[in-house]
Amino acid sequence: MPTLWGDQRVQCCVLRNLRNAACCSTTPGPGEPASAANVAATRLEPGAIPAPPGVYQQSQGVYPPMAPGVKVTGQNTKWALGLGIAALFCCGPFTAIPGIFFAKKDMDEIAAGRAPQLNEGSAKGAFYLNIIALILSVIGWLFVWSRNGLHGF
Repeated sequence: MPTLWGDQRVQCCVLRNLRNAACCSTTPGPGEPASAANVAATRLEPGAIPAPPGVYQQSQGVYPPMAPGVKVTGQNTKWALGLGIAALFCCGPFTAIPGIFFAKKDMDEIAAGRAPQLNEGSAKGAFYLNIIALILSVIGWLFVWSRNGLHGF
């Protein structure tokens, strides 16, 4: 006859409808030593499925270790890309100028070695996109002013 602990383990696996569920193998029973995987599995939120043993468990607010050579796009670069696209289609210098500063900030972080995990190509692309959007908006304004003067607005 299964113990209460065994029934709980079976319920955990059956309720989640998983084969070889991680909860079936990582929950310590009475008298079992609490290994690192077991301790980590007991700190999960209700309804969360723990990772199988041997899998990296991410702490909240901490990025997992990255593979060598893998680059990510920084938050400032993402903002710069969004601002550059907005500047290209409708907002002109009102979003291009802040976009240039956001992209330049990430480029400076990469060049100084403080953020080697960031993708320099994305930051440069966002930087040049904002410069092109700024130039095109200035050319557009000059074209409108040359044809209609200030009465075109």
